[in-house]
Amino acid sequence: MPPVIRLLVVVHVACRYRLFSLLPAHPARPLLVGLQYLVPSSWRGTGGLSDGDRLRLALERLGPIFIKFGQLMATRRDMLPPEWTEALAKLQDKVAPFDGAEARALVEGALPAPIDQVFSRFDDTPLASASVAQVHPATLAEGGEVVVKVLRPGIEQRVDRDLKVMDFGARLLERLWADARYFHPVRVVRDYQHVIRAELDLEREARNSETMRRHFLFSPLLYIPAVHLTLSSRRVMVSDRIYGIPVNDTARIEAAGIDRRQLAERGVEIFFTQVFRHNFFHADMHPGNIFVNPKHPESPQYMAVDCAIAGRLSKQDLNVLGRMVLAVMREDYPGLVDLVIRAGWARGPIDRHRFEQAVTELIEPVRGASLEALEFAPLILKLFDLARAYHIEAPVQYILLMKTLVHIEGLGRSIYPQLDIWTTGRPLLERWMMEEYGPTATARKLRNRLPEWTAQLPDMPDLLRDALENLRHQPQQQRETARRFEDGLRRNRHTLLGGLGGLALAGLAAGDALFAGAVAAPWLAAGGAVLLIWAWRR
Repeated sequence: MPPVIRLLVVVHVACRYRLFSLLPAHPARPLLVGLQYLVPSSWRGTGGLSDGDRLRLALERLGPIFIKFGQLMATRRDMLPPEWTEALAKLQDKVAPFDGAEARALVEGALPAPIDQVFSRFDDTPLASASVAQVHPATLAEGGEVVVKVLRPGIEQRVDRDLKVMDFGARLLERLWADARYFHPVRVVRDYQHVIRAELDLEREARNSETMRRHFLFSPLLYIPAVHLTLSSRRVMVSDRIYGIPVNDTARIEAAGIDRRQLAERGVEIFFTQVFRHNFFHADMHPGNIFVNPKHPESPQYMAVDCAIAGRLSKQDLNVLGRMVLAVMREDYPGLVDLVIRAGWARGPIDRHRFEQAVTELIEPVRGASLEALEFAPLILKLFDLARAYHIEAPVQYILLMKTLVHIEGLGRSIYPQLDIWTTGRPLLERWMMEEYGPTATARKLRNRLPEWTAQLPDMPDLLRDALENLRHQPQQQRETARRFEDGLRRNRHTLLGGLGGLALAGLAAGDALFAGAVAAPWLAAGGAVLLIWAWRR
């Protein structure tokens, strides 16, 4: 179906569910609302459905690509009203499997050898089917059970077509509605493009799986099945088959003798480990992708599949996130507000006092609740609601992270209702903060930078002389600045020497953390002490 025809289908469905009535005030709005009544299917009305349910049903009618977009938007509480996000969270991606013989032909076309030479058995009946791909069980020729994931035929073309329609609608909305700058529909659609295209590249999923597998290779917390990279390609991925208990099957978990509390707390530990230690997290941890290993009931272990959507934060974003979560756990509301403002997420000026008061009023009642009623993920979602009111927008990687956190806490509480993510997560987060910003981390950073500084030190006089020489050719004001700079260097040379002495003392305090050779450290420390005393006497 060409994009133009698909666009007409989208408009027809929007008219059927009277979605144009949801648009904000605009001179073109009455025309669009009138247009939807020209479509006979809209005459039946909406049956008293809420705005959110109308939007949900329209997306379900438009198919899997729009459904996945709605599922992503269900996490954007910083942009959409809670009523809409709650309705979108009910979206179900139900797709019938495509023909097994066609799947076999697609797999054979992507393998490096005929399918009968690679597999001793390939089952044409799929284990699971989704909107982008389906999975078939198989057995390797040399032995070993595997699953073969294969993309749906023609899925790339359908995704490209629907993304063009979404992009057109987003650009039109942003052009017509001035307030769209507060939630950037074009950028939201392009963020979704990144997510959905990641699911279309099984080579990328294979790399993500192997990366995550290495991170937890000898860990009792999480098992990621191995991927057979030589048999995998962009359209087909072969990985080891797992036999686990679905994470939401609490009856089987209990029957296996697994400690439900320990299992739930390990889920929280996996989340914090992925985010803060490895900075690489599984961003699609819904129940269909998570299982429990029944082989080790005394040491519960999760098993995860489908690593197509993975998140990674920049160092700055990771630092902001860690400090924000710690500020919430420590009830440091002024610190939390500071972090949000300094992160640059605000799309306009913020009344700091009102924002801090609103944050305090939101968090304090939750922190005082009983353990059974104390939930972390809903609090984060309420903070996003508050952020929307103040035109604060978080980066898309944060949205993926919050979506993961919602899944983790929801799964954890379904296993063990008394799960306290605050108590479980706080020591993990504080340990990470010490590892990243404590004295040992500072010594490590100094050690890593010391060779660079040492290499640059002999060139510093020449660089300073050249800079001053250039300044002498500037106007009088700049020459005066240069003169003050030279005077400052002469007056403060003892501070420089004192700093060098302090560096030497740090070398002693850190053992061998800064300087190679334990024998040299005392002499360096003694020289540093002399320099410090001399500088102080100056």
